[in-house]
Amino acid sequence: MHAATFREHGGPEVMRWEELADPVPASDEVIVEVRACGLNHSDLDSRAGTSRWPFPLPWVLGAEFAGTVAAVGLEVEGISPGDPVTAYQQYACGTCRACVRWRQDLCERFVVFGTDRWGGYAELAAVPARAVIPLRGEDDFVPAAAAQCVASTAWSMVVTLAAVRSGETVLVPSASGGVASAAVQAARIAGARVIASVGAPEKVDAVRALGADVVFCYRDTPLAEVVSEATGGRGVDVVVDTTGGPRFGEHLAAMAPDGRLVTCGAHAGEIVPLDIIELFRRGRRILGFRVASPDEIRAALQMALEGRIAVPVDRTFPLSAAGDAHAYMDERRHVGKIVLVP
Repeated sequence: MHAATFREHGGPEVMRWEELADPVPASDEVIVEVRACGLNHSDLDSRAGTSRWPFPLPWVLGAEFAGTVAAVGLEVEGISPGDPVTAYQQYACGTCRACVRWRQDLCERFVVFGTDRWGGYAELAAVPARAVIPLRGEDDFVPAAAAQCVASTAWSMVVTLAAVRSGETVLVPSASGGVASAAVQAARIAGARVIASVGAPEKVDAVRALGADVVFCYRDTPLAEVVSEATGGRGVDVVVDTTGGPRFGEHLAAMAPDGRLVTCGAHAGEIVPLDIIELFRRGRRILGFRVASPDEIRAALQMALEGRIAVPVDRTFPLSAAGDAHAYMDERRHVGKIVLVP
């Protein structure tokens, strides 16, 4: 098979399209012929060497992918060659103490595709049968590869971690990104009013179309001014932050007393200033997203495939041009997901 790999850390130019040995399924695995693989910003961090995850090189990225079953292991039942499938982007062992207590998200031997084992930046991918999710047909390949990570992350952040309730106000900064745009929709499904910021005026209409009540460009209008006007000076109940960086303090300051900020990313900057006195005086909470549970993944993926959470695909690139896709994502001009296809 061919795969998009990297043999050293660096910029998009280190990505290469090379021939590797075909994967052979273990007795409990299937081989998936990849037809679509979603790009995530964490892929760029892994390639650049800033993710803090160690990778034996060469490495094949890609947490969320979909395709057709090409082969099955000897002990696999209920899955046949030709079946359209996707795979949980991360899966548990099923036998450790956390797993038997129904906390697979706390599994001691958790495996993430593209991080702990090779992922979907390849023509073929080996997948444990227990991690397979059936799809309806070929039309689901791109939506499944685009939606799983962003939809399940957003749903878990909004509904489980922040526990957004009907009537609350939610701020989603940089809302044109994959997780953030899904968070706008998840908050609306939860019954919240949504204030969303974007980094460029041309992105306003696209985010408004996702259901945000107030959309503004943070480069043109101060966030504090917009939030104050939209909430009568009270502040927002929840912030869904996917970027970190120098605006993190502004997002904290935008919260009402007892506000919750839930975060899943730090692509704009990993180390941020924090006024601890202001944090505890106003009873604010900072919650870190780690992983979505299998139930959250299934629920969010189903909503995406049914169109209840729209995950727009900004652009597709050939698998062989993964480096170009990384460069394009680095430019931050996209609205929605970038997907690799054969």
